[in-house]
Amino acid sequence: MIKCLFVLLLVLSFNNLNAQTLIKKYVKENTAPIATIDPDSTNFSDLQVIGDAIGNARIVMLGEQDHGDAPTFLAKTKLIKYLHEKKGFNVLAFESDFFGLNEGWDELNKTENNLDNFIAENIFEVWTGCDACKDLFYQYIPDTYNTEHPVILTGFDSQLGLGYTQAHLRHQLDSLFKRLKLPIVDSPDYTTKILPLFDDLYNTVKAPGDSIFYTIHSFYFKVIKSQLSKRLDNTNFWMMVMDNLLSNNLMLHYRFTGKYNYLKFQDTRDEQMAKNLKWLCEVKYPHQKIIVWAHNVHVSKYNGHYPQSFLNQMKTMGGVFTSDGMFMKETYILGFTSYEGTAGRLFHQQYQLPEPKRNSLERWINPAYQYAFIDFKSFRKQYPKYKKQFFMAGSILGNEHHTISKARWDKIFDGVFFIRKMYPCKNIN
Repeated sequence: MIKCLFVLLLVLSFNNLNAQTLIKKYVKENTAPIATIDPDSTNFSDLQVIGDAIGNARIVMLGEQDHGDAPTFLAKTKLIKYLHEKKGFNVLAFESDFFGLNEGWDELNKTENNLDNFIAENIFEVWTGCDACKDLFYQYIPDTYNTEHPVILTGFDSQLGLGYTQAHLRHQLDSLFKRLKLPIVDSPDYTTKILPLFDDLYNTVKAPGDSIFYTIHSFYFKVIKSQLSKRLDNTNFWMMVMDNLLSNNLMLHYRFTGKYNYLKFQDTRDEQMAKNLKWLCEVKYPHQKIIVWAHNVHVSKYNGHYPQSFLNQMKTMGGVFTSDGMFMKETYILGFTSYEGTAGRLFHQQYQLPEPKRNSLERWINPAYQYAFIDFKSFRKQYPKYKKQFFMAGSILGNEHHTISKARWDKIFDGVFFIRKMYPCKNIN
């Protein structure tokens, strides 16, 4: 009996080793070096391998391990230039204010000075204040407005409250409700109690812990949405705005009432971001190729297959978005990983990256490569029955950034961009 168990364990260990050797062998033999991440480089020949992997995808998602990873932002800037100039991607969608980056962007007179100010006020400062993004935001994008194919900015985050939203959302909704003659406008409390509700969700620092606050917001937002639905098509932008307000209100409820429920907060946000992105792809820009800029965890797919049970409850934007078979076929998701160094967002404490695991993807990459690319989509085609997990610093553990996890990274991302030395942003201001 003991001998049989020993043989069984030996066979299982051998099979597991073979499976691990398979992905390790693929990474070692198929990792492509990337010559430079310098955005000033106009030689895109080293990115051709990424372009070939992307193929005819209409949506390309670019992740990041944390919102302060300077080399990642440089690499993404160069990739955006390549995708725009060589692959016909004209729309750049950010993990930032859905209302401001749609309504505000459409209304903007796109002079260089106006563009600089608008971008700084309507995309989160972790990017607009970072030195590694300076070329993209304040040089490249404005310069494209002197060409026939400018870069179109948009946003998909349900967290509404940046510059344009704070200045214009309440007034524009008021004008809309009156123009459409919504019954709620005739309420005696409309001016004193209902309209001010649209200002309450900006200041999360002073957000109350009383659930009644969020219940009141939810009630009136649902009433308004119902009244709008009788006058507007379900895909109308203003219907989407109301969905985002309801989602944002629910997120704040999960965050500030009782114990912070991170999973419900994140699920609510990611589900709405997926709906926003789908709307952008189907309604606003149905004939455009779109680049998506967000965190690794938001762009990740293949949800529900992690060793950690709590992660299997998590819904991500990438997972929800690609649950639609059409978008699964049209989307290429590029995650980012790194080997060593320091990280940390602007205005936050810096921290050292954890050392890669002994048998992790980061250790399989040629030590001479400072930057590299691995196409997992090709691996999946070659080995469709592969099912083993492996270690990588893919940063999918919620708000624990640059974390190493054992997972099916070959299915979570379609490809991975490797950076050997990480370092944090510097404040351009």
